[in-house]
Amino acid sequence: MRIRKLFSVYYVLGAIILAFSVSMVVSANNLRKYEQLAQLDITDLTRIVYRAEVELSRFLHTLDLYMYGPEDLASKEDVIERMEIFWSRLPLFLQGSDGNRFARVAGTQKAARDAIAVLENLEPPIVAMRRSDRQVYEWIRPELHGLLAPLKKVLNDSSRWQEAAIAIRSQRLDRIYAELIVASLGIMLSGGCLTLLLLHEIRIARRAELAEANASTRLSEAIESVSDGFSLFDKDGKLVLCNQRLRDMHPPIADILVPGTSIETLIRTNLENGYIPEAVGCEEEWIERRLRLHFNPAADFEVEYADGLWYRVSERKTNDGGCVSIRTDISEFKRRQSDMANRRDKSDSANRAKTDFLLNMSHELRTPLNAIMGFSEIMKQEMRGPLGGEHYVDYAGDIFDSATHLLAVINNILDISRIEAGQLELDEQAVVLQDEVERALRQLEDEARLADTRLVHDVEQGLPLLLGDAHKIQQIVINLAGNSVRYTKPGGTVTVRACREDDGGLKLSVEDDGVGMAPEDIERVISPFVRLSNPMVRQHDGTGLGLPLVKALVELHGGVFQIESTLGEGTTVTAKFPKSRVILAEPALAQRGP
Repeated sequence: MRIRKLFSVYYVLGAIILAFSVSMVVSANNLRKYEQLAQLDITDLTRIVYRAEVELSRFLHTLDLYMYGPEDLASKEDVIERMEIFWSRLPLFLQGSDGNRFARVAGTQKAARDAIAVLENLEPPIVAMRRSDRQVYEWIRPELHGLLAPLKKVLNDSSRWQEAAIAIRSQRLDRIYAELIVASLGIMLSGGCLTLLLLHEIRIARRAELAEANASTRLSEAIESVSDGFSLFDKDGKLVLCNQRLRDMHPPIADILVPGTSIETLIRTNLENGYIPEAVGCEEEWIERRLRLHFNPAADFEVEYADGLWYRVSERKTNDGGCVSIRTDISEFKRRQSDMANRRDKSDSANRAKTDFLLNMSHELRTPLNAIMGFSEIMKQEMRGPLGGEHYVDYAGDIFDSATHLLAVINNILDISRIEAGQLELDEQAVVLQDEVERALRQLEDEARLADTRLVHDVEQGLPLLLGDAHKIQQIVINLAGNSVRYTKPGGTVTVRACREDDGGLKLSVEDDGVGMAPEDIERVISPFVRLSNPMVRQHDGTGLGLPLVKALVELHGGVFQIESTLGEGTTVTAKFPKSRVILAEPALAQRGP
């Protein structure tokens, strides 16, 4: 009887031990299942929704750059690529294990299907859209922007669903932990306290890992959302992490911007690609200086890259000896700074030119006025005897010459002023180019004879008529040939040529074998009020308006003005008139010879 009772106790104890063992196995199996489900759900849903929202924002930003930004910032291919990337994110809401989990979140899959329908509707106009299609863009942009609100709602719903799922699973896990504790106490009272402690530690560790994972995710998302390039290096100068903006800033090294790459490797790769013009020719010295700044950062500094972009680099040490680097694009600021400097230089140059012009004009106006007043005073007081004497005839001629010169100066100033104000108009008519050349040269014959300079004209036979202002054409020839006569040494030759261009236009050129000009002076002489300061120029009066006036008159005819000159050898000035101003001449006019 006693043995039977003992066996009964054994049976009971065995059954109890077996029951607790089975309970432990079942509880452990449930624990493993819920941990796997929690791990899968926690890591995927919110990230998928967030990436879809980020890709939609990038798609909208690229579309805006394509329509309103410079052509080099975004192309049609970039817009289509961003659209396809965003589109590729949407099937994750509907298919596979992720789709099954999203099906538990109300409204998520409907928002994804609506977004796909919008993209299917907008894809043809987006693909066909050009920069000038502003009405299409004004229609497309709100449709796409309207997808942001559903995505944000899905993101919030997913987050709340995940939080609820985590809470439920936590409750179930707590119950399983309790069952395990009870089973462990029943089987092994001596190890109960230790088992409870271990389970408690596991629970805290799980929660800590989850919190760390969430914190890491938030940190990564925050870094990616920064508009500047961000990078973190350890104390040995090796990259720990960086954001996508930094890779976009530096395409030549984007593929090696991965954790573990040293700062020296990144610098050397940039230099090998010729990406830093400042370092060309002194690469090792530049690398040494850059590494010194990285490991001992001080003030911020600026770097210019070969693509014309400027970045301000701000580096700071971390507590563990590493380095945080922030790169800010300051290219636009540099361009504005350069533009301001250029405008300041141009303003200074214009002020100097105006000052020189006032000095020249004071001489140009005062000299003929003095002559007019002096000779008029002599004639008024009859210092050479009664009026009618032969001396007064010469004085009257001098007065006339001075007044003529004064009138020419004033006319040039008025013409330049009217051209700059857009008020000078052409009196267009059919012009025989040879006749205007001959008339102009006849007015310069006396000046050329006194300067001992030979005037020659070579006009191609059968030239067609030119639609233009005959007086202005003659003025062009007089100014160009007159300049050549004045700045050609005695015994020189000035040749006026006219011929047809290969493209059907007409070319008028004046060549001389005079003093010529240095290359850097050519741009200066076509600026108003500028005169070169060499001995040959100082021998002649002038306001510096001749060549600028000619250039303006040629361009008023739709032509092109060119100067070719070699210092000490001579100058060739060319006026090219477009084909649109050429008129087919009557045979009697077209066959005239030079």
